[in-house]
Parts: sequence; structure tokens; C-alpha cells
Amino acid sequence: MTSSAKDRAGGSRSRRASAVAGVLALLALVATASFPLGLPEAFSEVWAGGASLEPPLDSDGCPTAWVKDRGFAGPPGPLVPSEGATSVTLCELVTSRPRNSFLRPERDLGVPRTLTVGVPDMIAMLNALPTPAEANARIRAREKAAGRPVPADLPRGCTLIGFPTELSFSVRYADGPAAVVLLDRNCATASRAGRVRFLDGGRSAVHGGQPVDAFLALYREQLASTAAAVEPLACATAPLARRMENRAYRDAPRDDIRRNRGQAAHLPTPLVAVTACRYVRDGDRMRLRGHRTLRDGLEPVRALLNDASAVQVRRKGGGEMDINNTECGRSGPGTTRVRDLDVVWAADLTGAVAEIRVWRSPCRAVVAGLGGRLAPKALLDALDSWLDG
Repeated sequence: MTSSAKDRAGGSRSRRASAVAGVLALLALVATASFPLGLPEAFSEVWAGGASLEPPLDSDGCPTAWVKDRGFAGPPGPLVPSEGATSVTLCELVTSRPRNSFLRPERDLGVPRTLTVGVPDMIAMLNALPTPAEANARIRAREKAAGRPVPADLPRGCTLIGFPTELSFSVRYADGPAAVVLLDRNCATASRAGRVRFLDGGRSAVHGGQPVDAFLALYREQLASTAAAVEPLACATAPLARRMENRAYRDAPRDDIRRNRGQAAHLPTPLVAVTACRYVRDGDRMRLRGHRTLRDGLEPVRALLNDASAVQVRRKGGGEMDINNTECGRSGPGTTRVRDLDVVWAADLTGAVAEIRVWRSPCRAVVAGLGGRLAPKALLDALDSWLDG
């Protein structure tokens, strides 16, 4: 993070965060769960009621308080003006802080990200979001194609997920004030000046839907264009075994990409270096017994790692079930003791680094976040070819 970003994180954002407390939803585990928010009176919040209210803004154009508007109607027309736009900022207003010691606050939580390239594309994406009537038509067409009956009136509801932040887009112009689009992930809406548009449904809407994913894709490109040379991480020679067993969230694999990933693959940006480290348990430590760094031909490696860390699902009844989930290596209290372990450090063009742990014994699993995935044979064979040669 640049010094100016640090100043911003320690300045206005920390002052906003210090005034609030709440419950942090385990989004990585229960993205579709619902439970009530319990924010204290100190959290500044405005209910729009029947009127369209604009939130108070900081000097960066980001809201300092939140406007709650549960409406699902609004006039046609673009969400934001397109002419003269110079930047788009993804704002995060911190509205709750974690109480569970098992969790650690996400690094840079509440720090805005500003996009200065691809701004017209981002504006077009926001203005192309469906109106309520268009969203209803899409739902009816989808249900009809699936052979399911479609009610005359489609009910609209909101979940009650306790998000740690509220998201918005602040569009800045060469002349005139910022235009702020408020995102309601519980209601899957984007709204400004009385106009309401809909985000993608399902889990995508929980993460901000299509506009946030589009923003993050452009933002990663912007980071890649300005990032300095990235050096691969060196293998630790004797890390503590308990730190590799994911018993506490603070010991989960490092993941600098998470903040800018959205719904993309685990490694969404081309890699510049990959280091593989092989360990065997020796008492309370893991001893390094082999390592290798790769710098060329990394696209197949990225595809292999993305496949290994992805959730694989199968339709069952009216929903989906994970078919590659495993309790082996899962974060949280447990008794599993790792004996043999490979660690893969992947550095990408943006300068971010992600750690992927591959348990070999007493069980086989890929741990790239909070959950364990069954280790595919292709990845195990690749690691053997790199580290046993």
C-alpha cells in the first residue's frame, strides 16, 4: 500500500470504523446464510423512507454514512452520467468489526480503490444493469425455459447477511459533483437518485454482482500495468507445524489476491513466478527437504492451481452440492496433524502473492483459503515432477 493509502486507511476510514461495532458474517463459508444485523446506535445510518436521499460524502467522494432504501421501483434512464467521467472509485464504508477471535480483519478493509483506466467501460456496465421490469422479464423467461410455472407477481425480498462493509461506486467528473451508486447486497440492487437497478442473483450478488466483478477485473489490469518487478517468495526452512495446520484463521494461507478477486478464479491474473516447497514433519516443526522456482510457461501451472482450488458442484434436487470438499486441512480447531506438506507460492502481475498448501499425509487436500478441497492427481503429479527430480 502506498503511503497516501496508508494515511487514508489510518485517517478518515479508521475514524468511520471506530464509531461502529457489529457481527462479521463468515462470507467465505456461508455466503448465502442470513442472520440479523445488530449495529449500535453509534453507526450513522439514514432511512430513505419514501424520499430519495443522497449520502454525505468524504473528500474522496465516498459515503461517510449509509442510506437505507428498500425500494424496488424507479424511473428509467442511466444510473450515472457518462460524459466527463474521469474515475470510478469502489468505496467500502466499514459498518461492523469482527468480534470472533477466530477471524482476523481483512487487510485494507475500508480503503477505497480508484479506477482511472477503462472508465467508459465501467460506466457502460453500471448503466446496463437491468431495471426492475427488465429483471422481472429475465426471471420469467428463465423460469419458462425451465418448465416451471411463473407467478403473475414476482415477490422481492432481502436477506439479512451481516456484511462488514457497505459498497458503493463514486463516479468523479472533470466538472461537477460525484455521482454515487449505492449497492445493497442484501436486496441485490444498485440505486442512485431514485433509480433502482438489479445486480446478478445468487452468490454473485452477495459479492456485489456483475458491476463489482467488472470493476475488479479492470482494477487488476490497472495494478498490473503499474506494478514493480515481483520476486518469488523463498521457502521457510523450518516453520512451526501448527501454523501449517490451519487451526486458527490467522494461520490460514496468505492470500493478497482475495481483496481484488471477486468471483474470478483463485489466481485471476497471469503469474510471474511460482515457488514450490516440500516439507516433512520433524517434532513441532516442518523441515524443508526440497524446493523449486518456476518463471516460464506458467499459464498451465496457473490453470492447474485454479482447478485444484475451485469448488466443484453437482446438481442435486433443487440445489447444488460440493463434490470436492474435504474436512482434511480445513481451518478451525481440530486434531489433524500434518506430516507431509507441499506449499506453493504464486506471485502475479499485480504484485500480489497467494499461498496454496497441499497436504500429502495423513490425508490429501488443497487448502487455499478457509476450506479444504480434495487434491487432484494432476496437481500431485506436477509437484512430484518439480520436487523429486
